[in-house]
Amino acid sequence: IGSSGMQAFAASTFFPNLSSLNVTKNFIDDVGMQALATSCFFPNLACLNVNDNQIGSSGMRAFAVSSVFPNLTSLNVTKNSIDDVGMQALATSSFFPNLACLNVNDNQI
Repeated sequence: IGSSGMQAFAASTFFPNLSSLNVTKNFIDDVGMQALATSCFFPNLACLNVNDNQIGSSGMRAFAVSSVFPNLTSLNVTKNSIDDVGMQALATSSFFPNLACLNVNDNQI
């Protein structure tokens, strides 16, 4: 779907009860992740899998300061381009109080 597809999805009001989103291998980059991070249309999202995309530190930093996913319990960002700066932003974020499962394998950390 790429980042343009993620931007369109993030702007959609048709999925208010979505609890799980898997967009593995969809060529989503920082722009797409930033769009998702600023979307207020997924308040019930508990599980997010963005495995094997092109998300870098700016996308992760935008996500880390997002307050729109208070119910997130599982985050998979495996196989992206996230470096120490992006991971530090996530590690110090206070916006994911329910996060219980985090997978960050195969990044640039």
